[in-house]
Formats: sequence, C-alpha cells, structure tokens
Amino acid sequence: MLFELFKNAMRAVMEYHCSTDKYPPITITIAKGKEDISLKMSDRGGGIGRSTIDHLFKYMYSTAPQPSKSDAHTVPLAGYGYGLPISRLYARYFHGDLVLVSCEGHGTDAVIYLKALSNEANELLPIFNKTTSKFYRTIVQTGDWSNQAASVNQRAITSCYKKHQLPQESMTGAM
Repeated sequence: MLFELFKNAMRAVMEYHCSTDKYPPITITIAKGKEDISLKMSDRGGGIGRSTIDHLFKYMYSTAPQPSKSDAHTVPLAGYGYGLPISRLYARYFHGDLVLVSCEGHGTDAVIYLKALSNEANELLPIFNKTTSKFYRTIVQTGDWSNQAASVNQRAITSCYKKHQLPQESMTGAM
C-alpha cells in the first residue's frame, strides 16, 4: 500500500514541478489513536480534480500514460489501473480503509487507516469456493467480503436446489 502511494505521490510531484529544479517534499504523518493507526501521506503534486477522484478506485482506470507493449525488457510501474484499488482492498481486508483527499492545484493527502489492536484486525476471508467446499459442510448462506452480490446468488442457488429436491451435498458443492 505504501509503495503504491509513494509511487503515485512522487510521479505527481515530478510531473507538476517539471519546470523547476526544486521539488517539494512528500510528508508522512503516523498517528496512533484508540481505534486506528493512521498513516497520512501528503504531496504537493498539483492535486486531482473532484470529478477524477471518483474514478481512481475503479480497476483499469489510470492517470498515468499507458505502458508500452513493444519493449519487453522494461517493467512499468504505473498505467494499468490496479494500484489504488488493490491497496484499498488490502486495507479493508484488515478492517481498515484507504481515503484520498485532494486540493486541485495544490496536492493530495492519502490516508491509510489500520486497526490499532491486532485482535481487531482479523483477516476477512472468503467463506466458500469449490475447492474448500469438500472440507466444510454447512447450510449458512451469506455473501463474503469480496462480492456483495454473492449473497443474492447463493439464495437463488439455494431456492433452486430446494425446488428440485437435490441432496444437500450437491448444494454445498455448487458454491
């Protein structure tokens, strides 16, 4: 998460201040509260417009130029649109969050919130998939953390199996 935020902040600062020889620093503030540990990264890289902020956490959206596909020997660090969405997913995986606040024409603050107590930051693991269903037998029908629509799909599967009177093993193996 921090690598992604540093990379974005450094790119923004270098692009925004390209006509000068002096670059403003990127500052990090770490604060421990009763509930969270907060890491705030602040840059003066020109900021992001409000209309663009909404798109930054969408996969495949990037403000960086598209990486060249012709040069097979270089590894691009930006341009695919996965960095921020995956970073936020990691933060949420541990019951935290990643928030961006920007002032267009000035800079951006990115804040990572993580639980201060390790016993409150338990991993949020997916509940079922086809591989694990052979090890666990249950009839609990809930969505998991990665797909809010899963609970709707699982209820539809359950009603389908009940309607056709299929054995319980078939229902568990289908999820």
